[in-house]
This record gives sequence, C-alpha cells and structure tokens, in this order.
Amino acid sequence: MPVKFALTLLSASLASTLLAQTPTRKILLIPVDDRPAVHHFAAMIGDIAGVEVVTPPLPFLGKFKQPGSPPSILDWLSKQNLSEFESVIVSADMIAYGGLIASRTDRSSETLAKSRLRELWRIRKTNFKTPFYVFSTLTRIAPTAVAENRTWRQDLYYWAIAREQAKLYNDPEAKRKTATLASKIPPAELTRYDSIRSRNVNIQIELLKMTFHGAFNHLTLGQDDAAPVGPHTREIASLNQEVDRLKLKPRTQFCMGIDQISNCLVSRALSDQAKWKPTVAIRSSDPTGLDQVAAYETEPIRESLQDQFETSGATVTSDPTKADYILYLNTPKRDPNQFDAFVRELSASITAGKRIAIADTNLGWSGTADPELFDALTATRQGPQLVSYAGWNTAGNTMGTTIPAANAYLIALQTSVPGLRRETAARKFVLHRLVTDYFYNRYVRPEAYRMIERMQDGNREEISAEENVEIVESYVKKDMTERLNKTFLDQMVANPFRVQEKTYNVVALRNIVVELPWPRAYEVHIDFDLDVREISN
Repeated sequence: MPVKFALTLLSASLASTLLAQTPTRKILLIPVDDRPAVHHFAAMIGDIAGVEVVTPPLPFLGKFKQPGSPPSILDWLSKQNLSEFESVIVSADMIAYGGLIASRTDRSSETLAKSRLRELWRIRKTNFKTPFYVFSTLTRIAPTAVAENRTWRQDLYYWAIAREQAKLYNDPEAKRKTATLASKIPPAELTRYDSIRSRNVNIQIELLKMTFHGAFNHLTLGQDDAAPVGPHTREIASLNQEVDRLKLKPRTQFCMGIDQISNCLVSRALSDQAKWKPTVAIRSSDPTGLDQVAAYETEPIRESLQDQFETSGATVTSDPTKADYILYLNTPKRDPNQFDAFVRELSASITAGKRIAIADTNLGWSGTADPELFDALTATRQGPQLVSYAGWNTAGNTMGTTIPAANAYLIALQTSVPGLRRETAARKFVLHRLVTDYFYNRYVRPEAYRMIERMQDGNREEISAEENVEIVESYVKKDMTERLNKTFLDQMVANPFRVQEKTYNVVALRNIVVELPWPRAYEVHIDFDLDVREISN
C-alpha cells in the first residue's frame, strides 16, 4: 500500500512563539562598506548559528565613491548598549577613512584618522566585557577602477610592481620599465599614491599600539588584491617588525583578502563565545595546486588557507575521522584525472552523510567558479546537503566565505540553536552562493559589462548615467530572478532533509530581492526567504 504524505507548513504564530522563547543573540558589525559581500554574507553566516548580525544604517556606510560617515557611525555606536552584544567587529578603514574605497584616497589626513580611532577606543572603554575584533586593509596595488583613472590605472599598477622589483633585485630591466611607466602617469598621482600608502601604514602601526594597550581583543590585517612582489612587501615587513617589538603575535593575524574578513571574524566571535573550535580535514583536487600562488594574492594557497582557518577560529587535522567537517578544496589548474577522482570522492562523501564544505579556488583572473565542479555538484542535486559552498573573486575571498559558514554550522550543532533554523539558513546560504558565484559571475555579469560598454564607448568601470543604471539593473534583476528560481526548483524542491527525527521539504522562495548595490556590474545583491514544510506520515 503506497505511503501518503501530508505537508504541514509551520504557522507564522507558532514560528513567532518559538522565536520569542529564544533569547536574541547579537553581534555588532561595522563593515568596510555597504557591499553585500562585506555585511550580508556575514549576516547569513550569523543566522546559521542563530545570531543576528547588527550593522549601522546603510546610508552611514557610503556608496561606491561616496565615503561613509565616520562621525555618524561613531555617534550611532556610542548610543548602543554594548552589553547586549556578544561581540563587536569593526572595520578600522570605515572608522578612519569612511570605508575601503576611501582608504585608497587622501580625503582623510593621518591626524583626522587617528582622532577617529581614538574616539572608537573611548567608546570601547564604556564596556570592556564585550570583545572587540578590529580589522584593517593592507592597501592593494591598484587604485579603485573608476572613470577618472582609466587611462593610467594599469600603468600605475605595473609601475608599482616594477619599482619594487628594481629596489629588491637591482634589476636594470625593472628600472627601465619603472621609468617608462612613470612617464605615462600624472606626476601628482605618483606622489599621492605613495602618500596614501604611507598614511595607511602609519595608521596600522597606531592600531597595533592600541591593541597592545588593550583597546581591542584582536587585530586582523587583510591583504587586498596584490601580487607576489609590490609595495606591500616592505609594508608588511615593517608591520611584522612592530608586531614582534610589541609581542603581539597571539593577538594579531595577517590574512589574504579583505572582503571576507567580516565573515571570518563573525565565525571567530561565535567560536570564542562557544569556547569551542571546529576541527577540519582538507581534501584537494590536486595537491600540487596548494603550492600555487592564486590570482591577486601574494602567498601560496596552502598558506592562505591556513590564514582563513586561524582568522575564523578553526583548527586543522590530517585525520578525516577526527574532523567535524571535511573541506573539499578545488585548486587552480588542477590535473584532470585527479579532479575526476576528487569529484567521485566528494559525491561519495556527501552520499555517506559526511559534513562537507566546498571551496572552489580554480577561479582564474575572472574570479568565476569552475563550471566542471558546478556541473558535477548540481547534476547529482547534492548541493543542499553541503554545510557550505563558495567560489568567487579570489582564493582568499572564497576560502574565507565557505570556512566561516561551515564553522557556524558546526558551532550551531554544539549550542542550543534550533535545528530547523540551522538547516534552513545553511540551505539558503548554499543556494545563494551557487546562484551568485556561478551564474552571475559567469553569465550575467559579462553580459551586463557588454551592455555598459555599448552605452559608454567601452568604459565599463562605472555606470555614469542614472537611466543606464536602471537599464542594466533591470536586465540583471530579470535574468538573475529566473536563474534563482530555476536553480531553486532544480536543486531544492523535492530534496528532503531531516531534523530531530522529522522530515522537511523546502517548498517555496519568497521576498526575492535582486539589485546592483553600486553603479557598476561587478557585484550583485541577492536576497530571499525559503519556505520549509514538515512532511508527516
């Protein structure tokens, strides 16, 4: 006799009652700007662990070339009851300069930046019981891609690298290249470039001193887009000297990437609060890939990976049987035969019910997820069984997104987070990453760029006219909504999961939001809710 199933939707009143019975846990986050990658991802990761991530009002954070408002943020922070938060995570760049883009300009003097950071310290003194995690950006080589610097931006990038090579190796060819490139760049911009970098290093030395004196519990320095050699090489050396002088190694961390640091520190804060660290085993698609330096980074993936583990509060084991989860790492330029074996093992591990996270670092210079891995994962409909997935922009960004999400999932298992909330939030995160990391970056963004280039005679860095923003955003919204709905139907629907002896299905998408956060096509903001129903006999 066939078994009949009835679908029972949790009522809104019951859900409200359950939430009311659970005290709201909160983390306060002041992100580096208003892009989704630096605050929305962190909020989704917090949700997996049952924690609300609270940020200042978005208008305070600025928008693209418009800096955030440090005075408004500091005033807002001073009015918060810090004892209500488990921890506070702060971008020093937002406080000192008004955000990441502003940190690459000379709008804020060193004196002004220091005064803002001292005001942050003054606010922190009102509650030393709440941990403060602060992070700062090691300045990238290239300036921000905007219309104003289009004619010389790339020349400045290669000039900065060549100049450093000439200094390090006394290389005649590098010296010749430095002089040739310098002649193509406005002299004032060369002076401004060095001045900005010098100010930023001085501010980071100030942050180290503040950490030494107890202003912050931990300081993370994240390297923005760079190369194996560049002006950052000497800057990091000088900062490391200061760390050694102040004996700050236990309280500081250097890390590849910056956009993922909010994610990592949310994970670290959760781990510290739980007094428990997840243990992770690593499986790579090609072990030789671990020794490669990924695009836009300065150290081998092996070292960058360790950075992300340490920053996010996880530990590594070589024994998969002792791991809380296994990270399957797809490395750049992997061997095809080894990759095939990697995919088979990955699928078998998911089928066996192991807790699996995926970090796809085979991204190339376009920062786009590997289509072979995506196809293998979605063909078997195993994505929803993952504890996390990411494959976007840089290796550091990717690893520093999937690892914190997986950590949050395991921390949720160790604490009193309702199982249905944990599983629903994890599925939302994986669906969000599959759609954004693959479909937007591989298909929708390139077409949006082509639209912008046609509108603006080949200039795609930013969309200058509001009507053109609306045209491009309309295309992005339509295409991404369709791809989100299709991926949801293909991967989530009729793919049940169990929580505490009960079986559930994800049955609907609601409250879909698709928009361009900045007047450019580089990134997209996507949000949605999942409807989950219990399947009962």
